Amino acid sequence: MIGIVLKWLTGGGIKAIGGELRAAYEAKLTAQTDAEKLRAEETIARLEAQQSVLIAEQGRWLTAWVRPMIAAPFVIYIWKLVVWDKVLGYGATDDLSPQLWQMMTVIITAYFLTRPFEKVLRK
Repeated sequence: MIGIVLKWLTGGGIKAIGGELRAAYEAKLTAQTDAEKLRAEETIARLEAQQSVLIAEQGRWLTAWVRPMIAAPFVIYIWKLVVWDKVLGYGATDDLSPQLWQMMTVIITAYFLTRPFEKVLRK
């Protein structure tokens, strides 16, 4: 489950569909029979519909808040570590488990790597 969430957070949904679309277009170009060509066209239509739903859902306020809500605990953790523990010297926060460190790294990386691309795609 965590792997699926992490894949979607890093843009895997739209990126994966893009890869599948590319493969479907290639299959259509290399189709030897009408049946293969029809199967490729059906796959292309299905994937384009999924892609358009994903893009449309990103613009809605409810779905737009999913990523910030998943990232919020890690943002709070980092701020507490830096501001409260290090800058002000008031505390000592327990370390995260290796799995949570990995998830935090993926979430933060996804935010900084995918957000500029999303802005470009909207234009």
